[in-house]
Amino acid sequence: MTVYLPSGLPAVVALRAEGLAVASEPPVADRGVTARPLTIALINLMPDKPTTEIQFARLLAGGRRSVRLLLTVPDNYHPSPRSHDHVKAFYRPWSALPHARIDAAIVTGAPLEKLAFEEVRYWPELTRIFDWIEAARLPTVYVCWAAQAALMHHHGVPKHVLGAKRFGIYPHIPPGRPHPLLRGVPLPFAMPVSQHAEARIADLASHADLQPVLVAPVAGAGIVADDQRRAIYCLNHPEYDADALDREARRDRDLGQPNGKPVNYYHDGAVPSAHWHPAARVFYRNWLESVADCDPCQSPDAALEWLIEAEVSGMARCASGQDQPH
Repeated sequence: MTVYLPSGLPAVVALRAEGLAVASEPPVADRGVTARPLTIALINLMPDKPTTEIQFARLLAGGRRSVRLLLTVPDNYHPSPRSHDHVKAFYRPWSALPHARIDAAIVTGAPLEKLAFEEVRYWPELTRIFDWIEAARLPTVYVCWAAQAALMHHHGVPKHVLGAKRFGIYPHIPPGRPHPLLRGVPLPFAMPVSQHAEARIADLASHADLQPVLVAPVAGAGIVADDQRRAIYCLNHPEYDADALDREARRDRDLGQPNGKPVNYYHDGAVPSAHWHPAARVFYRNWLESVADCDPCQSPDAALEWLIEAEVSGMARCASGQDQPH
C-alpha cells in the first residue's frame, strides 16, 4: 500500500526506485473514516536520519493499509550538524504533532548504549513521551536502545553493558507458543544485531506482563511483547539494509574501535542480500493490522490532558512542600 511522506523527503525518490508506492499527502478519498491511512509517528533518534526513514518506510509499505509517517524528535533534541538542516526541514518537535490523529508510534534506537539513561540530554523529554504513549495506550514499537530505555522506564529492567560488541546476524526463535505477531513469519527469524548493552532474559522473567516473542541462543532477547501497554520492544534491527552492518564495521574501524567483523554476515567475503527483510515485512504487516484493530479505551487528547494535569498537580505539591523528603 501507499506510504505518505513529507513532500521533498529524499526517501521518496529512493523508495520509488524500489517500486514502492510513495506519495506526499493522502488524497481526498483516503481521508474518509474507513479508508484513511494509519498515522505513525516515527520518533527518530538515529544520527543518520535519511537512512532510518527509508528503512522503516520500506517495512511499513508492506501492510494492507496505507500509512502516513510523521517525523518527530523530543522537544529539546539537538541534531548533529550533519542532520541539522534535514531535521529543520522535515521534522516537528513532539509537542507540535497532531496527537489526536496518531494511531501508533515507532521509537528508534540511538548510539547511547554505554551512557546511563539519566545522562542523556533529552531523557526527561523522552520519558514524558513514554508516559504519554502509555496513558494513551498507543501501540508502539521501541527499537534497540529505545527498547532498553522503555523497559527500564516502565518496568525497571536494567541494561547491562557488554564486554564486547555483539555484532552480526543471529537466528531467533519463539521460546514457547508463537505470539500473533509471528503469524506467517518465516522461522527462524535471522535478525541483524548490533549491541553494546543488553536486556537479559533473566531480568524479564520477573515481570509477568513481559512476554519474550523471539530469542536467540547467543544474542538473547530479540523481541519482547507488553500486550497490556500495546508495546513491542524490538532489541535488534530487522529494519537494517543489507549493507548496514558492513557500514558499521567500517565506521568502527575508522574510529579506532576494533569491534571485529559481524558474525554470520559476509558471504564469501561479500555483503549479503537483506535475506531477513521478508520476515521483517511480515512482522511489521502483522503489527500494522493489530494497530488497525485497536480500540483505545481513551483518546490521545484525553491522555495528554491527564498528563498535563498530573504534571501541574505535581508541581503544586512540590511548591507546597507536600512532596519534600522527610
